[in-house]
Amino acid sequence: MTGVSGGHTRAAVTGEGVCVVFDVGKTNAKLSVIDAEGQILSRTTFKTPHLHTRLYAAFDVDTLFAWCLSELKRLSQRYRIDRIIPVAHGAGCAFLSADEQLLQPIQDYEASIPLPYERAYQRVRPAFEETLSPLLPNGLNLGAQIFWHARRDPKFFERVRYILSYAQYWTWRLSGVLCSEVTSLGCHTDLWNPTQGTFSSLAVSEGWAERFAPLRSAWEKAGPLRPEIAEAVGLSPDCQVHVGLHDSNAALALVIARYQHDEAAVLPVILTTGTWYVAMAPGIAPAAVSDSLRPDRDCLVNIDVYGRAVPCARFMGGRALELITNGHVDVPVTLDTVLEVIGSGAMALPSFVDAGGPFPGRRGEIVGLETDTPQTRAALGLIYVALIAVTSLDMIAPADRPLLIEGPAAHNAAFCTLLAAMRDAPVLVCETSSGVTRGAGAMAFFSDHVPPVPAYKPVAPQGVEAIRAYRAAWLKAMEND
Repeated sequence: MTGVSGGHTRAAVTGEGVCVVFDVGKTNAKLSVIDAEGQILSRTTFKTPHLHTRLYAAFDVDTLFAWCLSELKRLSQRYRIDRIIPVAHGAGCAFLSADEQLLQPIQDYEASIPLPYERAYQRVRPAFEETLSPLLPNGLNLGAQIFWHARRDPKFFERVRYILSYAQYWTWRLSGVLCSEVTSLGCHTDLWNPTQGTFSSLAVSEGWAERFAPLRSAWEKAGPLRPEIAEAVGLSPDCQVHVGLHDSNAALALVIARYQHDEAAVLPVILTTGTWYVAMAPGIAPAAVSDSLRPDRDCLVNIDVYGRAVPCARFMGGRALELITNGHVDVPVTLDTVLEVIGSGAMALPSFVDAGGPFPGRRGEIVGLETDTPQTRAALGLIYVALIAVTSLDMIAPADRPLLIEGPAAHNAAFCTLLAAMRDAPVLVCETSSGVTRGAGAMAFFSDHVPPVPAYKPVAPQGVEAIRAYRAAWLKAMEND
């Protein structure tokens, strides 16, 4: 476990109510304390625990929950926590019985689905035109996970009374309240029809829609913390648990809140970064980019907290960086090193991860890297991820739309400079930390506080001519491959 904590703060000293954001990611879980002004007062990180069942890899939710409670107990001694909001990735769900017992471990979306069930699912899943959800590998389409378990053991599935999206599983675990939420239902699940704002034909015809709990808005108070939890961790029984939302949509919610009162403002395209890099284009109708919104290149539509369709494109940038650098992702890289690698002509050609992205079906390779050091590997990895990011961005929005980079990569100067050189419009980074945490916090304070305006810093493009020439050569190398 790693963590950072702030010193004495206004919230800690005067006892003003603060929010805990419980962010459950594929790789790491984070528990952050944030105040109504958007200041992150404390954060701890825990490597997401996994377990292996007879059928599939799963998340160890009990170990994760125990860590969450231990952190809440520690933090309750410093802060007056009066609200908690969960966020999580979208490709996971919990099956609960009528008496609200978890019937099986929550599946890891990278666990493969047996080929006969995978093929059978492909025959029944709705067309892209209905769900705007692309066909993805393994369990990345939540509908594929549900289909497999419903078909492999119909008697087991008869016992499933409730299906909870992963974020709302944690809402239930903390509060005992069953609810569903649209950003989790609408993120490449095959379960949602964005145009109609209803469950998809698949979810209805299979009888799954009726097993999802009632829809609630992300910012709503689901209910108070379970009494036994409140007592165990030293929190007030009035501490409220909010409905919560999909992680990437939390960052999007913060940007929407920032611009919603400025009619003249142009909403930026957003790139959230981490294990997954997700490009999102709020304010652009999917129909406006229908020719380039290609499901075979991991383009899709997500749903924002208000239920509106948002064109998106995704790729596993964090994982690709790990593979290219042989795990040395934290090696510092200067722009000079990046430009040296570009000048050498060394290239990383896609794709390094078999999990979607804009270049599916290709096998990743590194060519021409004569000086192979941790620094040049790291530089090559950043160049590769920037090239894939720009490709994804170009498919969902005009190149002259401002870009906002959020997440860990927003603090990597070399990466941000690469994007600024490749884009025609301004590139901005959020000077404060995690947009996901701050967006979730803004949702938790939604009804009684106007979200603070984030501080955005422009990125100065450098080495534009060399970087753009390199990109053209990279694209040509793939054409010739």
